[in-house]
Amino acid sequence: MSSKSTSQEARRDIKAALERVRRDIDHARRDLASASKNWVDSTNRFVKDVSPKVSSTIDDTLEKASETFKRTMTSIDTQTKPQQVKLLRAYRSFLSRQVELIEKRLEKLKE
Repeated sequence: MSSKSTSQEARRDIKAALERVRRDIDHARRDLASASKNWVDSTNRFVKDVSPKVSSTIDDTLEKASETFKRTMTSIDTQTKPQQVKLLRAYRSFLSRQVELIEKRLEKLKE
């Protein structure tokens, strides 16, 4: 009888341990789901807050670059024809280097 009693006791202990493991796993699942939801919510808030600022900064930068380009072209127009050619070639070289840097950054972002 002692063996049967020990066996039943072991089964009860195993069932209790299994139930505790199930409960702990369920709590961990809920905690993970809650943490994931919080992370998604905070990321969405961050994007909503930062994205317009970044967009505005890019717009301002492009506006300033456009103004600089116009001033540069106006300044070049006042030069002699040979000087204009020399300045335009130098400016094209400068802009080409900038385009190359942009292309390199785009390639890195694709990786």
